[in-house]
Amino acid sequence: MVNQDTLDDLLINDLKVFQARQGYRFSIDAVLLAHFPELEAVKNIIDIGTGSGVIPLLLSQRTRANITGIEIQEAMAARAAKSVELNNLEGQINIIRADINRIQNLLPAGCADLVVSNPPYWKKGEGKLSANPEEAVARHEIALTLEQLIRQAAYLLVPRGKLALIQRADRLPEALQLLAGYHFTAHRLRTVHANRRAEARMMLLEAAQGSRSGLKIMPPLCIYQEDGSYSREIEKMYNNEEKN
Repeated sequence: MVNQDTLDDLLINDLKVFQARQGYRFSIDAVLLAHFPELEAVKNIIDIGTGSGVIPLLLSQRTRANITGIEIQEAMAARAAKSVELNNLEGQINIIRADINRIQNLLPAGCADLVVSNPPYWKKGEGKLSANPEEAVARHEIALTLEQLIRQAAYLLVPRGKLALIQRADRLPEALQLLAGYHFTAHRLRTVHANRRAEARMMLLEAAQGSRSGLKIMPPLCIYQEDGSYSREIEKMYNNEEKN
């Protein structure tokens, strides 16, 4: 039988990750999100929809906090767990195969200081639905909607705990409305651009539960320079050695 997984280099501190040979594979979105949250005083992190576990792996290089990745798809959760073991991070990262909408059966309320998520970008009926089931669930709101993500984050977070996510920039009004409905206040926003001439296609958004602090709009994040090479900030992410 041909091995259906590949072992790929994350290009950060020799981290490796198992991914499906065909279907959903992580993109730079995960790298951007893993470097976005402020991690000072954070002790427990939950990644909703962890996929192959890339975000927990990357976060482990920035913090000593305990990290839990939650993934509904069995094969993806198995790959994530295998990647954690390969990188000798079992003492810091735990992978749970579960439906986040039933997480009350597994985890207590208020068990996290920070929730992160790279959720599906497309609603049902939007975009082109992949014929690959794993990719379809990862990219479309089949098993997880934006509202479900925010509702479950509200359950998991301690008072004033934070939710950090990456999403399509054009969904910002919807995200702000949903966050307010679950008593979150958005307090950090950063738009993501292919280069300095391009419109924002993605956004990084951090919100705090029960906080009244104002919204800080950060400088735009450009992925590429004019010559097509990574921007200096992206290069710094790949050379990151921060550890809190």
